[in-house]
Amino acid sequence: MGWLNLLTLGAAVTIVASLGGLVTTGIGTIWSARVSADQLAQSREQAEEKQREQAARVSFWADEGPKGASRLHVMNRSPDPLSNLLIVFLVSQDPPGDVAFQVWIPALTPCSVLTIEGKSLKYYVEDDPAEGDSSWPPLSEADAKGIDLGDFEDSVGLLDASVGFQDRNGVYWARVNGELTRGGVSIDRTPGRYGQVVGWPQVKPADNCGDDGGN
Repeated sequence: MGWLNLLTLGAAVTIVASLGGLVTTGIGTIWSARVSADQLAQSREQAEEKQREQAARVSFWADEGPKGASRLHVMNRSPDPLSNLLIVFLVSQDPPGDVAFQVWIPALTPCSVLTIEGKSLKYYVEDDPAEGDSSWPPLSEADAKGIDLGDFEDSVGLLDASVGFQDRNGVYWARVNGELTRGGVSIDRTPGRYGQVVGWPQVKPADNCGDDGGN
């Protein structure tokens, strides 16, 4: 083999080696990019889970009390308080028909359960509340005496309940139909008649604050 052939063979080997290096580098770059993308997605998921951590510990449900009267519970199982709690629901009973409630509570303490008793739910005898406002804090017993309110039967039917609140970071959340989403809450349909909660809802310590599940 002449020296020219040796040079040609050496050049070919060099080119092949260079191409191999480029391919290896390209594969490594693609792999690194994929790993980086996966790490970024994982970091975003972890950040989202961290943001939802407190909100995921907020739930609500309705049941019947010892005498069969309906009641609504809101539970905060987190170690931090909630603020600007807005509970909205409809009461269905004939008469008076569907009645809308929007109950604002300034704060709910950590690891606690708030209960709205059915006996505290009243409806306006007129179609509209006194000042044309469909959202109120609970009334004191004394204030309620000055307003023309009617009583429901003991077994009221609670419909379309949802709860909105702010977490420890000031983020608004809503739990509607068992789903947790960002943002506020509202009543989907307006029945034309509004209710009032008389007396502040009872708040007690929650039995269990150890898991992250929610209704």
